[in-house]
Amino acid sequence: MAKFIGHGILEIYSKELDIADGEKLSNVMSFLNIPENLQEHIVFVKNGRTLKDDDLIKDGDEVHFYIVPFGG
Repeated sequence: MAKFIGHGILEIYSKELDIADGEKLSNVMSFLNIPENLQEHIVFVKNGRTLKDDDLIKDGDEVHFYIVPFGG
């Protein structure tokens, strides 16, 4: 199981997913049920490193995600 931990208002999207063979982050986001209008404002972090859409997630990973403030 890969553990996804949302922080702040994203806490409700936290969950554990079975990703045995590994999956790109961009594919996993659909399983988290995060609204599309928020997805572009979220940063995913694994082992202290910011993830990109094509980074692989696999069982045993712990990924934290945060909303990034925007606007002026």
